[in-house]
Amino acid sequence: MSRSERSAEEEILLFCGIIAQLSRSRASHHLASHDLPFPLFVLLRHFCHDPEREWTIGQLAAAFEVQQPGMTKQVRKLLDLKLLRARPDNSDKRIRWLSVTEAGQQLRDELLATLAPDQKAIFATWSATELADLQRLLGKLKNWLDDNRLL
Repeated sequence: MSRSERSAEEEILLFCGIIAQLSRSRASHHLASHDLPFPLFVLLRHFCHDPEREWTIGQLAAAFEVQQPGMTKQVRKLLDLKLLRARPDNSDKRIRWLSVTEAGQQLRDELLATLAPDQKAIFATWSATELADLQRLLGKLKNWLDDNRLL
């Protein structure tokens, strides 16, 4: 099938994948001097979205659609860096509740500030209307995919 034969739906999702890869590569480049790999930055940013919320490994694995052992390794790295804290569950000692520390929030803010100039440059020629339209439509797509997970 040639590119001209792709459906709009296929091409949109293909573009989303390409954009995700290219933006990850750009962010990784800009964060390289900060000693926090991009996947750990993404996890830290997840915690900082709602700093008061606590998560279990199982909840994180489900949210990121990954296996628990892989999530455990990533969380351990953030715990070792004192960017997250853990407390035991009151009724089930096998469960630990995880939350972001002040140091984690500060590092996230620093890393976002590092990324901000590049993010601004990417959209420098876009109008406010174009940005708002794209944000609204991508939000709609993200919400549908989030509400209709297969796992």
